Amino acid sequence: MAVTFLQAVNETLKRVRVIQGDAGELVTSTIASTATGGVATGAFTDSGRQTEIDLAVQLWQEGLHEIYAMGLFPNEASSATFTLATGQREYSFPNDFERVAGEDYRDRVMRGATSGLLAYEYPGGYARMLRDQVMATDFTGDPSFWAISPVDGALRLDREPTTEQAGQTWNMLYEKQLVLTSTMATETMPMADTVTAAMVPVVSEAWNRVFKKEFDQSMFRSSLARSLDYMARTQRRKRYGKR
Repeated sequence: MAVTFLQAVNETLKRVRVIQGDAGELVTSTIASTATGGVATGAFTDSGRQTEIDLAVQLWQEGLHEIYAMGLFPNEASSATFTLATGQREYSFPNDFERVAGEDYRDRVMRGATSGLLAYEYPGGYARMLRDQVMATDFTGDPSFWAISPVDGALRLDREPTTEQAGQTWNMLYEKQLVLTSTMATETMPMADTVTAAMVPVVSEAWNRVFKKEFDQSMFRSSLARSLDYMARTQRRKRYGKR
């Protein structure tokens, strides 16, 4: 069964005793818009419990970011595709781009799908590339390095493609923006159901810390560790080194 964001919030609110039983659960409702003529589905609006609900929604967003920041997990990454054009050194990332994937610089690479080449992150970044290439137009051909522009967030290549490189396809693995907002009640959680269940105590303890000034550190840590174990979808290593 695919758990929705609404179900995750309901389970959290039950755990912190804001909801007692199924009768008190938050439910979706269809709201007509007189301004646009459209309809919207709402669930996280309840004047009597609004502060508690808003906090639960916010903490689920923070919890999602926390666990995905700890590694490259399923549903977190995507591949950006760049098609080289003659004379063009900078290219836009997809709209959901968060950051380049890969903990090691050797993994943060562009891969030439049609050329079989690799381009690495420029040592020193964008500013160093500009400093090293006073006459940028003198550097042409297959890219060897890339950097991200602090001006507009674009990907900049160290070499300007010529007609020989034009049309080549390059790919880069990146981490997507992951969001959970109050308008996403019916959206499926971006993780396995087991992970969502393990995260309920994590979010609940964070909620208790903010709202009640109470915090069970042991429960928080053990639940977070369990979430990460299931996120990886592989067995934890029992030993290191030679057998």
